[in-house]
Amino acid sequence: MKKTAVIIGIVLSLLTSIEGAVAHCPLCTAGIGAAAVSARYFGLDASIIGVFVGAFGVSTGLWIGRKIKKKYIRFQLPLIVLSSFALTVLPLMGLIDEQLALRMLWVGSPDTVLNRVYFIDKMLFGSVLGAVVSLAAFWLHLYIKKAKGRVVVPFQGVIFTLLLLVLTGAALFFAVGD
Repeated sequence: MKKTAVIIGIVLSLLTSIEGAVAHCPLCTAGIGAAAVSARYFGLDASIIGVFVGAFGVSTGLWIGRKIKKKYIRFQLPLIVLSSFALTVLPLMGLIDEQLALRMLWVGSPDTVLNRVYFIDKMLFGSVLGAVVSLAAFWLHLYIKKAKGRVVVPFQGVIFTLLLLVLTGAALFFAVGD
C-alpha cells in the first residue's frame, strides 16, 4: 500500500508541475513509467516489462533532448535518446534474468546459422521493441500533426504512445507469455 501511495504521489507531482504539453512530454514519460511498474506488480513477463522500460528510456530522451534548444554537438537528439535508453535499460537488465529461446530450425545441418536455437535476454528484447514502438508512435504523432496542421485529438502523442505500447504488450503476452 505504501508503494502505491508513493507512486501516486510521484505521478501527481509530475502532472502538476507540467507547464505545457508537447510530444513526449513528462506526461508521456510518467504514463510509460507507471505502466512498467504496474506490469511488474501484476507479474507479467519480463519482455512485456521491457517494452515499457525501453519506451520509458526513449521518451525520456526525447523529452529532455527536445527541451535543449541549442545544438551543442552533431546528432545531439539521437545521442541523448540513445544515452537515455542505455542508462535506463542496462541497469535494469540485471534485476530480471530471464531468457527467450528463438528457435531458428529452418535449413542446413545442425548448428549452422539458420538451424540453431538462440537465447536472448527477455528484458533487452522487450526494451528494444518498446523503443522502436515508442519512436514509431512519436513519428506517427508528428506525421498526423504535420498533415492536418494541428493536433487532431487532445493528448494525441500520449494516446498513440500508450495505445501502441499496450497493443505490443498484449501481442507479446500471447506470443511469449508463460
